[in-house]
Amino acid sequence: DSFMQGIAGDKMLAHIGRVAGDHRPITADIFLTNYCNNRCPYCTYRRWDLEGGAYSMTLAEFKTYTERLRALGVLGFILTGGGEPTVAPDFPAIAGWLESQGLHYGVNTNFNELHFIKPDYLKVSLDGWDEDSYEWRRGVRRYDTVRENIQRYASWKEEHSPGTSLGVQCVVESVGDVLKFYQANHGLKVDYMVFRPKESTGGKAYSGEAGKVIASSIIRAVNELAAQDPRVVLNFKWHLLGTQETSCVASWAQIALNERGEVMYCCHKPYQVIGHVLDEDILEKKAAAVTDMRTCDIPCRMTAPNAFVARTMAERKDVCFI
Repeated sequence: DSFMQGIAGDKMLAHIGRVAGDHRPITADIFLTNYCNNRCPYCTYRRWDLEGGAYSMTLAEFKTYTERLRALGVLGFILTGGGEPTVAPDFPAIAGWLESQGLHYGVNTNFNELHFIKPDYLKVSLDGWDEDSYEWRRGVRRYDTVRENIQRYASWKEEHSPGTSLGVQCVVESVGDVLKFYQANHGLKVDYMVFRPKESTGGKAYSGEAGKVIASSIIRAVNELAAQDPRVVLNFKWHLLGTQETSCVASWAQIALNERGEVMYCCHKPYQVIGHVLDEDILEKKAAAVTDMRTCDIPCRMTAPNAFVARTMAERKDVCFI
């Protein structure tokens, strides 16, 4: 098995009681900021005009929201964006507090800023193989900076946080992207290298025959690399292209907070706010919320959990006969 499989549907097996029972949230995505130090053209949040409204969650607010989330049943916390989490002024204090509480947390980051932290995982969106490709993908020329930060952190974690899974991620559009990224970055001291498909509304990026051919060739190329280097991981979304349930039946498994503590329908829909985490009835509001699945990015992180829950909870004939 690969070192890290990402957020896959079969992880729901560890929470089968919630699947069949009380549907309490398992994971919380927390946007610490609504601004970033990159300018990625493909970013879901790039379209939102946040100038003048920049805000970062404070340590005090984070503690309040996290204690509330724990009371709701949350087991793991992802510091993500929204904006870039590491640029929040209180980011070091927030990470330190999570560690002092023994809480499971992960960080999704561009790692333009180096922080010596001890999360369960630290996933760096590297997305390039030189300064030009990095600027093309992420809008700034910081490829060498990020590589240096990764190497310095990798050396530090060997002694101080060996349990942290350190990985790099690249959104790829061709076999050439896969090979160039691997050739340039395989020397990094990382635990995994994830190759991810583009997420697009309704999955249109791979809906045509040409898109399917490209996807198949990328899957084959990544699998060939994985046979030689066990750190190489094919993101699970490649096997879910074009897959979508009629409703988000596993939406209860995650809860997403923006920098103000407002609960969004999911991390891909910051515009659909359904309440605040401190609302007494927030889980009831979340359970009652619906979304227009035609506007969903496919595949998204909930595609696999949705498929698992749909199969698990499907009505079956003659269930009394085992």
